[in-house]
Amino acid sequence: MKLVIAAYLLATSVGIAKAQTCVQGLWNIEVTGKCDYATILAAYEQQVFHATGATSCAEGTVTAEQELNSLLTNLNQDVATICKNLYDNMDTTEFYEGAGKGTDYEFEKAFYNGHSKWVEEVETTYESADGSATSRLREDAASVNAFYQGDGSYSQVNMPPLENFEQCDANAVMCCWPKDRQAADNNGNCNRNTYSENCVDKDPADNTNLCFVDMERGEASTGNSGDGLVAFPDDDEGAIHCHGLAWANDVDDSSARYKGNNLFFVAMYDHMYQRGYVENVPGAPMCGCVEQMPTVTRSDCTEIDATERFKITYDSTTNEIEGSIALVDINFNACQGINNRNNDLWAYMGRLFYEGKIKNTQWGEAGRIITNSDCKAAVRAQYNEMGLEYGYDYDMSTFTFVAGRGELKLTEKFGHQAFATSMFDHSLTAPSDINAVPFDKNPILMRACAECSDTHKRVFYRRLTKMPEDKDLLYCITETRGNCGGFNVWNKDFTLHSTYEDAVNGDNAWSCPNNAFNYGAPFD
Repeated sequence: MKLVIAAYLLATSVGIAKAQTCVQGLWNIEVTGKCDYATILAAYEQQVFHATGATSCAEGTVTAEQELNSLLTNLNQDVATICKNLYDNMDTTEFYEGAGKGTDYEFEKAFYNGHSKWVEEVETTYESADGSATSRLREDAASVNAFYQGDGSYSQVNMPPLENFEQCDANAVMCCWPKDRQAADNNGNCNRNTYSENCVDKDPADNTNLCFVDMERGEASTGNSGDGLVAFPDDDEGAIHCHGLAWANDVDDSSARYKGNNLFFVAMYDHMYQRGYVENVPGAPMCGCVEQMPTVTRSDCTEIDATERFKITYDSTTNEIEGSIALVDINFNACQGINNRNNDLWAYMGRLFYEGKIKNTQWGEAGRIITNSDCKAAVRAQYNEMGLEYGYDYDMSTFTFVAGRGELKLTEKFGHQAFATSMFDHSLTAPSDINAVPFDKNPILMRACAECSDTHKRVFYRRLTKMPEDKDLLYCITETRGNCGGFNVWNKDFTLHSTYEDAVNGDNAWSCPNNAFNYGAPFD
């Protein structure tokens, strides 16, 4: 952490006169705070210039600022360069020391992609003869706690050289975990009382909705090739927990210099060691640049607060300045974001933008991954970008239009007999024997609604029983609100399904609250 700036000034050869200085000999200043001109000037004035007998000039003839500026002129230096060199020459700690699993980063690569012993094992009593617990995270990963208590909080930790973190154009990293493997920590639903049975695949605290996974995003990290999309527009992905960090473009900003510390804290210490949150969302790394991660509605966030004490020493006899970092003390806190939204990665990046620390394009890129709203619009936008259409790819030529309302009234609806013949005799799934109980195949009627919610845009009616010849089933469905005199009873005469395939196979029939079907709104 030693910085030496030697100034060899030959005034006669370069034609520059040496500025007059009043403070001679050796002096040093020690400062807690940010290394910049204002901080150094204030310390210089208090600790050096106004010290008894420090200056040879008559009182009031020169100011501390003039004296410091004269010194910098003589050295052909400026404070910004001195501070940058000081930061650039700090002693640093390698990231691999946190896990203590070797220097080749193979363990870290596996871990941040959602693998490794720490991720895949669960505490159990089945592996020991005496019934004692093995695979205990607090013991197996004790090095993580030791590193956090030491260098992880008191030195600058370098980012790991992994593909997960090499191209973070938005200056943000996010982790998403679908699994809790540790009990008795007040996080997730892993239960110590029945560890081996009920802590194998338990859920973390749910703090976001997973909108979709674009398989191509995480290719560089996971090594999986594919351009598929897995979407969850209706919040049916299960519990998932996401947490991230972001940093300024200025490499000397503390958020940028200590981002390695922050990554270690978020992923290995706070969430894995403290809470037991592990594993990756399939198709994505567990942690990576936000550009590689799944699209989610929000993410928690941690920022660092660094206390630094630096020392600058000057000796006029050698005309050298030596600078060093004397103390580093890092605290990890919930991010403070815009609009009083704290512990929120998107809002924190908004703060960095308004403070001039990142560009609007970087905040916007993060907003493409963190929607800051529900999933529906994000999923539709991704479908459009990929040239996909929401729903199922049915060959509509195999369906026959039988009735419609409003803009969907394409022709006059079928009459009683025409519909019965089409439904029970000529449809693709018409039963071979109309009198058989049950049918060997079941006629399917699709109801389409452009303005309904996504789950109700297409509903498939599966007929289970024969309809009396004097009963008009199409009229009952489209014009009445009842059970057609007892001949159109839910779960006796028909079931409803979300897909044609489910209707054909009789799978995943809709259920109703309290097992009560609403005949007043049969498709709602």
